[in-house]
Amino acid sequence: MAKFGGDDLGPWSEFGTVAGMVVSRNGDDLSSSSGLGDNPDLDGLPAVTGFGGAPLAGPEVAEAVRELAPHPVPDGYDNRVDADGDGLDDDATYRGRADGGVEILVDLNGDGRTDFIGADTDLDNRVDFAGYDKDHDGDFDKRMYDDDGDGYLDRSVWTEGS
Repeated sequence: MAKFGGDDLGPWSEFGTVAGMVVSRNGDDLSSSSGLGDNPDLDGLPAVTGFGGAPLAGPEVAEAVRELAPHPVPDGYDNRVDADGDGLDDDATYRGRADGGVEILVDLNGDGRTDFIGADTDLDNRVDFAGYDKDHDGDFDKRMYDDDGDGYLDRSVWTEGS
């Protein structure tokens, strides 16, 4: 079989190479049998059942969507953070975490990109660990931890290449 669009997944490509050609030429319904046998699962994703139809859904898909969806900040959560250590509270954005905690995001140099992400995993208004982009290049190069739970980040780990 010839390669179409760089793929060589065969006649049952769930991405629609051959099926798309058949439908565009004949206007056939993809749910009808073509005589080529059962449709094998090549990628573990839900099968494509037609063009323009609603996507398939099931318990696995619903769970994946819940994990990717934004999580709300718990009601009543109110925290202040001084990510740059200048003694003043920084403007921060808060977002919920899948584990029930909160992430605290701060743009330290005003370029519109987050340079600090702190995690308050137990909602005690203390950052449990944080990532820093110290040179503001978009790559987080330092991770700090509050090992004793006192609210101060005591230990630093630099990433490779920083």
